[in-house]
Amino acid sequence: MYKKIILLGVLSISLSSCIGYKEPTEENMHQLKENSEIATHIQIPDHWIFDRKANARSLSYEWITEIKTPQLDTLIHEGMLYNADIIIAKEKLNQIELAMEIAGSDLYPSISAVANTSNNLVSERQIQRLAVKASWEIDLWGKNKASQMAVTSDYFSAKYQNILLHQSIATMIAKAYFLNIAGNIQEYKIESYIQKSKELEKLYMIQKKVGTANALDISNISAEIISLQGYLEKVKNANIQSRRSLELLTGKYPEGKLTTQNSFAALESDIPSSFPLQLLENRSDIQARHFQIEKAFYEVQQANAARLPSLSINTSLGTASSNAESINSLFSNPLVKVGSGLVSPLFNHGKLKKNVEIKNSQQKQAVEEYSKTVLNGLSEVESSLANLRSIEKQHSYNQSAIDELKNNIELTQKQIKVGSSNSFILVRKQRDLLKNEMNLINLELQYRIERINLYMALGAGNFIFS
Repeated sequence: MYKKIILLGVLSISLSSCIGYKEPTEENMHQLKENSEIATHIQIPDHWIFDRKANARSLSYEWITEIKTPQLDTLIHEGMLYNADIIIAKEKLNQIELAMEIAGSDLYPSISAVANTSNNLVSERQIQRLAVKASWEIDLWGKNKASQMAVTSDYFSAKYQNILLHQSIATMIAKAYFLNIAGNIQEYKIESYIQKSKELEKLYMIQKKVGTANALDISNISAEIISLQGYLEKVKNANIQSRRSLELLTGKYPEGKLTTQNSFAALESDIPSSFPLQLLENRSDIQARHFQIEKAFYEVQQANAARLPSLSINTSLGTASSNAESINSLFSNPLVKVGSGLVSPLFNHGKLKKNVEIKNSQQKQAVEEYSKTVLNGLSEVESSLANLRSIEKQHSYNQSAIDELKNNIELTQKQIKVGSSNSFILVRKQRDLLKNEMNLINLELQYRIERINLYMALGAGNFIFS
């Protein structure tokens, strides 16, 4: 009677709650993160780019939405469907989800069927047994529950990593797309200069016939044309490779035949001067690290519970028959067994204790990796903003230099006509102009790439390229 009462009591405790099992509350997580050695050394400046009180929904995203085009949207959509890394990551996430379901099954009884036969060679007696067995480890200390929740936390961490992968692939497609546009503009610009140089070469040939130009002038122009043609071939090859990268990212065969537009759309929206802190907190990589802390939190509980006694209940229901007596009905002659067992570790050379220490160390490692990810996030935002401000200034200086060079070239051409200058000076100035114009194209490209980098650094919460 007493045994039944004790057994029922144990079952009721097990079903209602697990002794020693704890949920990772917001306070627990905050306390763990505050104990980070990396975090304690970080000094946040007074003039910070993040606003703790601002609402993330109030932030305008015009500065990123204006860079997209219908073709870019189409390419990113294809990438989300057919990119090889995304397809592989999808299967990995599916495996973790299945493992989560397996871990949850440990909380419930396991049932198995048993069938066997034995022969006595002396008496020639044969016994056949058929039974159904059930076993259930009572989760007294929450070990199985902690194990299940650790796998669940691992799943959510992997899910955020999967989101980050989608965002990263989308940005890679966008960057490759703009790189190809820049290549198209550079090709057109160099071809235009080659054409102008050939026209100038023809003009010098005519002038040579009338004695106003010499062989040196023609040689200077011819050498410049050859140099530009070599430069054009280099740019064309780089542009083909960028097309191949874009095709590969979108799951296509890398032929290098994908075509994009030949100009950048104007950017008019300004970058905000500050951002809501909530954006950084919602970054996919930071969320993934957060769930790794939760996973470690559960694994510490699991390791501690493994040091305590475990209680299991075993039952079996079956029948037996032999060639000596007919017992062939489960209901006419059932065999029923019910039992329980208590197992407690006594001596294992400190293995379980050391395992607890390992799990505590892994939890601290997860906290430090979280802090490092936050620090990297801050650095990425600061760097992107600094790069954007620098590019804006460089663009202004470069445009002014181009305007001055164009004016200088016009003056040099007038001087050549009156004989006060020569073709070598003109070629040198034209080369400087081309160099500055190519640099301006690169700045236009980098400005768009840095906008994308900033958007990713802020977490890309409502990512437009998805």
